[in-house]
Amino acid sequence: MRQRLFNAIIKHAEKEYPNEACGLIVDTGKTQKFIPCKNISDNPKEHFQISPDEQLKAEEQGEIIMIIHSHPDSPMLVPSEFDRIQCDYSGIEWGIVSFPEGDFCTISPRCDRDYTGRQWLLGYADCWSLILDYYQREYNITLKNYSVPREWWENGKENIYEDHWQTEGFIEVELNDIKLGDIIMMRLNANVTNHAAIYIGDNRLLHHAFGQLSSRTPYGKYYRDRTVRIVRHKELFDAK
Repeated sequence: MRQRLFNAIIKHAEKEYPNEACGLIVDTGKTQKFIPCKNISDNPKEHFQISPDEQLKAEEQGEIIMIIHSHPDSPMLVPSEFDRIQCDYSGIEWGIVSFPEGDFCTISPRCDRDYTGRQWLLGYADCWSLILDYYQREYNITLKNYSVPREWWENGKENIYEDHWQTEGFIEVELNDIKLGDIIMMRLNANVTNHAAIYIGDNRLLHHAFGQLSSRTPYGKYYRDRTVRIVRHKELFDAK
């Protein structure tokens, strides 16, 4: 990174300390410039958020080529899994600077990564997040994101899966008719449906269980006994 850009980033990080600073690097076609942004996160000491309006204004000046934010008081600059997931979603490179240490690193979006071995992060990398990614990549079907960063099923009053599977275009099918890509809805240690997996054939499912790495797992007795229903997306009824 050019020294003048780095100096501008450090200056902004110092100004925003102890909150996380954030900004954008824009390529104008003639030069690259750092545009400092306001952190509008509800928890600015731990996270950052750039407003869509500021991003649009930056895009008017050129192409956004990097998203920047700081890690205050971070003796070891290690991107968090949350950073990596958000970088994946953004589709562009991220730059992270520690302040006041002044270390700098970059991370890039993880394209076409395997569905298994993903770290668990409730609300961002969980069973529904995996289904979203799978359906988009394998079938070009965009589903709404209902993942939230809290254990919503514990009080038994919320029922996110039951409330939304039909509106997302899924139709219930029988177990003996299960096919590749069907969704297996389950109750795991809960009074409401709180888990879902993708059937991938050969009596196996792909899922991201609570607190574990995403995995391919046999669809054995444990999961069959906890299955609530099996559903298929309306666009997949003609699929083999």
